[in-house]
Amino acid sequence: MPAPALRRENKLRVLRCLFERGPLSRAQLSDLTGLSTSTLSYIVRELLNEGFIEVTEIEPNKGRPSQILSIARSRWSVIGVKVGREEVRGVLFDAAMQPLEKKSVRIFSHMRNNEGYASAILRIVDELRDERLLGVGICSSGIVSHGEIIVSHLMNVRELNVEDRLAESLGIGNVVLMNDVDALAYFLSSHEKDDFLTVSYGTGIGASFWSNGHAKHFEIGHAIITNEGRCYCGQTGCLEYHSSEYAVLKSYLGKDIDFEDFAMNEEEKYRPIVEEIRAKARSNFESVRVHYLGPFRRLSFVLGNLIMVLKPRSVVFLGEGIVNEEMVRILERFVTEKFNSEFIGSVDFRLSHASWEEGVALATVRRFLPKALLLSTR
Repeated sequence: MPAPALRRENKLRVLRCLFERGPLSRAQLSDLTGLSTSTLSYIVRELLNEGFIEVTEIEPNKGRPSQILSIARSRWSVIGVKVGREEVRGVLFDAAMQPLEKKSVRIFSHMRNNEGYASAILRIVDELRDERLLGVGICSSGIVSHGEIIVSHLMNVRELNVEDRLAESLGIGNVVLMNDVDALAYFLSSHEKDDFLTVSYGTGIGASFWSNGHAKHFEIGHAIITNEGRCYCGQTGCLEYHSSEYAVLKSYLGKDIDFEDFAMNEEEKYRPIVEEIRAKARSNFESVRVHYLGPFRRLSFVLGNLIMVLKPRSVVFLGEGIVNEEMVRILERFVTEKFNSEFIGSVDFRLSHASWEEGVALATVRRFLPKALLLSTR
């Protein structure tokens, strides 16, 4: 590797380490990067001169002050956007991933189409962006691929090319688009050491498997598990029909509800009852436990199969519909009762919390940090 390329690679290694693990002392940075003290000193000096990192002097009880290195918060900014059925939210972060500003656009029924969501995304990004912008990360429900929301039935969106819209309207080229559950996995990856499966549960169900530094989305909500139950997506027997909060709501009310009507009008017609069930689940789970057992048992079939195939070290549950540890314990019990331990191994089931906006912003920095470093050396 030529000397300039090697130097860039070492600088990128130091920057990534400080971004992911910092602030750090020089000794810690040397251990984590594997760079010698002399090489690290040279790299740190260059990064300081280019404004990528900053030094803080720490006064000890005695002896010489020690130096702590960290990413310079003002070196770049990044935007994270969450596209959802009821709202599009955006957050502007500094280089240390501290939020600077937030914007949101409420999505009403007449806006649930390509143009309505595109307009909301463009408005938020335009209002948040600044002159230091490194890139824009956007996460959305539905099937997402190659800069495009292929389809989201809940949002009534098909073939919406977000990357092209941002480039054409705002001149922004550094864009990351991913499924919203993948964004949660990116957020969790900062804390998880081993492979893990992220499961988002609420009015919809999604999953993402994190392995070797990458997230892989699984459209489990529309996995077909029976021959009954017409889903809003057009299929029959989808997991979301039988296991999401829609199924819990039907049990709670003791009557059938059209799934397409629920999907299209959940906020307007059903949200108060959904929130009532969630509140009872938080304060007195036993009062609503029976309504979750059937849906969770069916969900456990799909979870167990995923665990058997993927072999994650842990399964992390998130989402508005998972409101207490007891829900996780029920799912864990159903899986371990149904599947032999030889097939699924020892898996840690736990509840967690994550930020969509921060997760997709993290992914964006990871993607475009090499480009920022390359531009600084030209």
